[in-house]
This record gives sequence, structure tokens and C-alpha cells, in this order.
Amino acid sequence: MFFIIVTSCTNNKFSVKGNISGAEGRLLHLQQIKPGFLVPVDSVVAGSDGSFSFEAKIKMPAYYMLSLSKQNFVTLLAKPGEKINILTKSDTLSADPEITGSEGTAVLLDFQKKHETLIKHLSRLTKIYNDSINSRFLPLIMDSLDRRAASLVSDFQDYSKKYLDENIKTMAAIYLLNQQSVPGKALFDPIKEPDLYYRVDSALFAKYPESDLVIDLHNYVSRLRTHQRTEKKNSGIIMAGSSVPDIALPNPAGDTLRLSSTRGSVVLLDFWASWCPPCRDENPNIVTMYNTYRQKGFTVFQVSLDLKKEDWVEAIKTDNIGKWYQVSDLKYKDSEVVKEFNLGTIPSNFLLDRDGKVIGINLQGEELQKKLAEVFANQ
Repeated sequence: MFFIIVTSCTNNKFSVKGNISGAEGRLLHLQQIKPGFLVPVDSVVAGSDGSFSFEAKIKMPAYYMLSLSKQNFVTLLAKPGEKINILTKSDTLSADPEITGSEGTAVLLDFQKKHETLIKHLSRLTKIYNDSINSRFLPLIMDSLDRRAASLVSDFQDYSKKYLDENIKTMAAIYLLNQQSVPGKALFDPIKEPDLYYRVDSALFAKYPESDLVIDLHNYVSRLRTHQRTEKKNSGIIMAGSSVPDIALPNPAGDTLRLSSTRGSVVLLDFWASWCPPCRDENPNIVTMYNTYRQKGFTVFQVSLDLKKEDWVEAIKTDNIGKWYQVSDLKYKDSEVVKEFNLGTIPSNFLLDRDGKVIGINLQGEELQKKLAEVFANQ
């Protein structure tokens, strides 16, 4: 009976101890993380060798912040019975601390290291951009850097989804749902990926229905479900069967041309630029398709993301693509069309039927040839 009572008391507690280099004689705070606020648990003064120890009651896995200041802290995911040990080589708690004795915290640290690697890669790309500011090839360099950055972020998001699935039945899932891929951009979009939130909520609410953080997530998911039921918009994503926003931009002569003026024709709405090699490589194929089907009602509406008018005009002449609509506001990725059409990269295109509805997306080469052959087969 005595053994059972002692074991039960131990399992309702967790401890945190260790040594923080440079924290000698400084005040350490342990706070529990609640939805939107922190609850003080205890404070101790580190010993002359930087040693410290905390012990706190706990009923279920919960998040804690161990801090020397508001900006200097480390996040812990503790559960009953754990004995967490922390060693650091400096007084900066987040600088690669050695933490043992906590499964949940290990999950957080592994994710943080992966994220730090992403940020380092993106910082290198930023340096390349800064070093190339005065280069005449800046638009091409920018496009290459954008593609590389998008690939890095996409790979990280794929990793994060897999990591979330691996930890979906643990409280670590709440932490992962609330992270950012890059500053200002959420790792997961609840509007585009609501199923991720539904699955985490389902797993955790059944397991920890009394947890404040789980209840907070459950309430959020309830509101998300209501939003999904009442909002049937596609969040700006253009899909087959939908209409596209109208475009009204100047041609090289300065006259404003509208995409809507092409109604009644089958239209290839193509986004390109003179500095984009894949775009230029595809132009001969578009010329062939235009010459083949223009008598049957096919036309092309090309929107350039160029910066310099002379480069744009020269490319039109060189590629022999002045036979159809050519427009641009010469604002590169600051152009409104980039936002309206969710353009991530170019070349990018939409094939529109005679009513302006999308019947094909990003068709190039043989795919475009086959689709147009199908469209005009009986015309």
C-alpha cells in the first residue's frame, strides 16, 4: 500500500533540473503555457555553478516555459513522472540546449533544428539577392531564387506534415499546428488544409478532454467547421470550371486591352517574361498552336511580368509573338495579376473556353497540343 501511494504521488509530478552556463546567481522562472497567457509556477535562483531545480504537480502533458527573461527561454513539453535535465553551454536557453528525460520536448527540439536549417538556407538566398541588386540579370536571378525558396519551403511543409502525422496523438501536435514556415507565414493553413486540424482535434480531444490547450483547439476547430460549411469560396484558387478575374493592362503601344474582350474565342491566358528561359522555350509551341487553330477561334492573351519595356518589346519581336494580345504593367511580382491569379512561378497558363471558363491549367508542349486538338476536334 505504501509503495502504491508513493508511486502515485511521484506520477503526479515532474521535475526540471540542470546547469545553465552563465546563469550563476540569476533568477529562473518556470511558467505553464495556457491559451493566450502564462501561469507562474515557481522561481529559483541558480547556484554558483549555474545549477537549478524545479518540481511541480501535473495531471496530464502540458507546456512550460523555462526562462531567464522574456526573450530568453526554452519551451518544454512535460508529462507526469518525467525527470527533465537541462544543460547549456551559454546563458541563451534556446541556443542548442541539451535536454533529456522528456519525450515531448525531444519532439519539439527535433522540429526546431529542422526549421533552423530551413531558415539558414533561405538566409543564403537572401544574401545572393542582396549581392545581385545592381546586376542587369536581376529579374532572372530573382526568379531563380524565388523558385529555390519555394522548393525549400515546400519540402519543409511536406516534412512537417509527415512529422505531424507521426506525433498526432501527442500534445506535440498542438505545437506543430501553431508554427510558421517563415516569419509571418503559417506552416499550415486551416482554410486550405482543415483536415489536419480536424484529425489533431479528434485524436487529442478524445485523449485529453480536460486540457486547456486541447479545449482551446477544439473550440477553434468547431468554428472552423462552421466556416467551412458556410463559406464555399475557393480562397482565390482558380480551378477547372471556374471563371478567372478580368485583366485590363496596357499593350506595348500603351492601349489598355481587356481579357474579357476575348469572349467568344478559346483563349490561352499565358503568364511569361522575357527573362524566363522556360517561357521563351514554350513560345514557339504557342506560335504553332496559334497558326493551327486561329481560324477556328483560338487566340492568346499573354501577360508579361517584365520590369523593362525594352526587354519585353524585344522578346516579342524576337519570338514572333506580336500576332496576339500582349499586355504588362511592368511591375514584375508587384503586379496585381500575381495576387489575383496566385502566381507562384512562371510560365503559368489557363486555357479558357468561349465563355471564359477554365478548361485547362498549365498546359505546355504536347499537353497543350493534345488539349487543343480535343477542343477543336468537332469545330
